[in-house]
Amino acid sequence: MSSNTIYIIDGGVFSPPTKAVGKLAYNISNYILSKNPSKQIRYHFLPTNKYYNKPWVRCVSEEDRLIMLDNLVKYINSSMKVSNKIKFIVDDWEIKWGKKHKAPSSSINTLTKHFTKKQLQNLYLSVSIDNIVQTVKGNRGNGLQTLYLVKYLCYDIFSSEIIGENNEKYIYNSIDLPELLKQANNDYPKEILSYFKKNKITKQDIDSFITFSENSKKFDELKSIIMKRIDILPKHIVPENYKAMAGNRVREELDVLYSSMENLEKFTTPDTTKFITKNKLYHHCKSTYQSKLVSKKKTKKKSNKKSKSKSHKSKK
Repeated sequence: MSSNTIYIIDGGVFSPPTKAVGKLAYNISNYILSKNPSKQIRYHFLPTNKYYNKPWVRCVSEEDRLIMLDNLVKYINSSMKVSNKIKFIVDDWEIKWGKKHKAPSSSINTLTKHFTKKQLQNLYLSVSIDNIVQTVKGNRGNGLQTLYLVKYLCYDIFSSEIIGENNEKYIYNSIDLPELLKQANNDYPKEILSYFKKNKITKQDIDSFITFSENSKKFDELKSIIMKRIDILPKHIVPENYKAMAGNRVREELDVLYSSMENLEKFTTPDTTKFITKNKLYHHCKSTYQSKLVSKKKTKKKSNKKSKSKSHKSKK
């Protein structure tokens, strides 16, 4: 692939992928294209394999998750105005890797083994603000290496009441420099090494800072350098219903659905159940039945007659 292509990687469980996930992908792709109108955009939905440590990864098969992602891509292409410069791709690299190695794949492993060095120069990871905060805190492992391997596109999934309006400040204040430098184990990106050289920071200075937080002011500017690796997307990029339509909510609704279907089978014959559900009988019945009660209608008629008789008398 040529350098004329920008790659956006959206990794996750996608169990199941929702409409909001598709809308977010569409919004991000169009935003990046607006900043780079001469480029081609390749947006990769890259699902984790079944060895990833979340239970709903194994609720359904990997093949079913890929089918659902294929359906999401069809939905995006059919219901949204997708530019011919944008292509959405269901990428099964991690699933194939898992079948061979029987293990989850780290971000660095996926990036370096799935993409060429030339591709990595034009590659973004699309992540939520929670994900990037965990990275800069050092909770993801190899944080510095990943941050300097590719750039990050960060979208906000929290309300302003939780983190305030300034996403950049929130991320900046979350950076744990000692932990990031410790994890790097003296294997620092060239931009960090250049900063150390420019500011005459020795290995002893680094060790003292990591262990005892000594001379912390010498390292403060590193936070600003790290922030340059993160592009914070405008808040309007994220669909308003993103949290409400998250995978957790869908799984909860499906649990209720299956439980209800089991109960239906206890009370009605199979053909009756199929007839009811196919024709959507009793849809919203609970919320509207009161207005359809015969007794209610009779009561209304009686009250109307009384009011009419009263008004007639008053006219006399």
